[in-house]
Amino acid sequence: MTLICIFMLPAFQALSNWQWHRLADRQTYNDQIQEQIDKQPVLISELITTDSESKVVPDDSQWRSVELTGTWIQADQVLVRKKSLESDLGLWVVTPFKLDDGTVVMVNRGWTAAANSAVDSPTVANAPAGEIELLGRLREVQERTKPGPTDLPDGQVDRIVPLEIIDSPETLSNAYVEMTASRPDSKGSEIRTLPAPEVTEGAHRSYAIQWLFFEIMTVIGWVILVRNEVKEQRKNVSV
Repeated sequence: MTLICIFMLPAFQALSNWQWHRLADRQTYNDQIQEQIDKQPVLISELITTDSESKVVPDDSQWRSVELTGTWIQADQVLVRKKSLESDLGLWVVTPFKLDDGTVVMVNRGWTAAANSAVDSPTVANAPAGEIELLGRLREVQERTKPGPTDLPDGQVDRIVPLEIIDSPETLSNAYVEMTASRPDSKGSEIRTLPAPEVTEGAHRSYAIQWLFFEIMTVIGWVILVRNEVKEQRKNVSV
């Protein structure tokens, strides 16, 4: 039992330290998100640069508030599957947006409820024609590590990969915009605006304290067991 306790104590301490480290990482991440959100909106054209193959924004632009002016490219709209909102299953409505300088930015207009079956697409009102002013948050694009599915219904995708939607040197390739407001309104009654990122610490602090509690209880349990063993031995000797 003593050997077991010897192994358990450093294990509990390591698990507690791990949770403290995760808490620190989460706090740093939250600070970065809040810092970006608190910045004044900037024209997205001020962030976009051109690399050898496409247009990009800086890697540290995640969650930055940006303003866009241009027109919707309705013909290339896609729906991103398996996206939940408040425990309801649905899809993201992603419509390409052409800026005045010709740059094409993928814009997530929001969430819409799923249709009755996985092979059907819900009916979503078209985005308005003419010049549109948008406000939104920049989100980074997750690169594919394996080939995407090839059996999806027409007009549906599994994730936002801008160059898979419009393969052009004018397409912003490493980010998309999560729309928060537009003028005129570009959501419609079927589309719900996505909520701002949740800036919380999670349960890491309580888990870290929990492992420390287990460590203390292990020591207390070992002391009780040893004391009982000593009492039992003394009792046997006296008999």
